[in-house]
Amino acid sequence: MNITVTRSGGLGGLIRRASVDTGGRGDAAAWQELVRRARLDAAPAYRPAPDRYVYDIEVDGRSYRVGEADLGGPMAELVDRVLAEGGRS
Repeated sequence: MNITVTRSGGLGGLIRRASVDTGGRGDAAAWQELVRRARLDAAPAYRPAPDRYVYDIEVDGRSYRVGEADLGGPMAELVDRVLAEGGRS
């Protein structure tokens, strides 16, 4: 499973991107479970807001856009973990 998170916006307008390829990882099942719990298909429609972050999340070619105000629970955990552990581009 390939997971990419791009965070953009905010006051500085900086972009941060990180990716994780779970193939061959010992914790691949935990990543898959985290993606399942994040329920990205049920994410609220993106609503632009000034000076807030926007998160573009891609999982195996499927893309989701979530505003900072709507990021919480397992979805926030997924984003935080990818940004912390993923390779940066």
